Amino acid sequence: MTNIPITVGLIGFGLSGRYLQAPFYRAHAGFQVARVVTSRRDELQAEFPDLEPTTDLDTVLADDRIDLVSIATPNATHYEFAKAALEAGKHVLVDKPACATAAQLRELRDLAGKQGLQLFVFQNRRWDSDFLTVRDVVKGGALGELVNYEARYDRWKPEPNAKPWKEKPGAAAGMLFDLGAHIIDQAIVLFGRPTAISGATLTQRDNSNISDAFDIQLTYDGPMRVHLSCSLLVREPTPRYTLHGKQGSFVKYGIDVQEDQLRAGILPDHEHFGEEPAEQHGLLHTETNGLTVRGPVQTRSGHWMGLFDNMYEVITGGAEPAVPLEDVILQLEIIEAIPVLPVD
Repeated sequence: MTNIPITVGLIGFGLSGRYLQAPFYRAHAGFQVARVVTSRRDELQAEFPDLEPTTDLDTVLADDRIDLVSIATPNATHYEFAKAALEAGKHVLVDKPACATAAQLRELRDLAGKQGLQLFVFQNRRWDSDFLTVRDVVKGGALGELVNYEARYDRWKPEPNAKPWKEKPGAAAGMLFDLGAHIIDQAIVLFGRPTAISGATLTQRDNSNISDAFDIQLTYDGPMRVHLSCSLLVREPTPRYTLHGKQGSFVKYGIDVQEDQLRAGILPDHEHFGEEPAEQHGLLHTETNGLTVRGPVQTRSGHWMGLFDNMYEVITGGAEPAVPLEDVILQLEIIEAIPVLPVD
């Protein structure tokens, strides 16, 4: 069924669809967007002048030209839309969190296998500049045996989100599914399956209808511990990543710039796309053989296009997925293990 290029039906044209997915489909020679399900005609035609909005998913599923359905819709719709697309014979990219439960994703995994199709999850922050740099630091071994890894995903948003679906209680609602899906996934990339999981969600803001903060501890064999947290009431930035090992520490402030660049109209083919400013470089402080080293580590360029490159190679050439579904199933198992405290 697959054409060259792969023909895409994009479902949703909000933040994720318009800014985080569409620019990469446009910039990649291996993809062509043929339909976009949205009510935002003016916004769509600003990006795709030759396209008229498509009104519903069924029209995309009935279109024999469409090879890949790219789902960028509210969390609660992901399972239903992905299942319908797979049943219609389409490959699928579904935004994180892939589903509300691990059981749902296992079902979709099995359905994709039965249909001979590929199911991808949009874990784009595996290709963040800061996380790519963290991976290099861990792999390089300068810190020695790691004893502590902390990742925070904080924001300053004291008022409920203006987008009603973001603050609506229900399946896959709250910051644990939203921002937590990213930093849990990153911990899985670095360290794999934990031996124990603990933590809790919290509701910190006034008038909040969802769990808007979380604190998670993951235990691994040996001295290694992972601490993951999020709050929407952090006005003064704290380190995004902190790593401590038996030979030193690495601390990194700031966040990957790709989203801000895309929203400002800087596209993936720009010469300096994904490059962080020097003031966001991490600090490495180590001691090896009596020699102390303390100084900046240049941040790697962010490269979300890597996800799209991999999708193309998997569909057309049989490459292995860069984001294995088993990793995302584990991510959802960890989320399910964290108590969701009732909103006061």
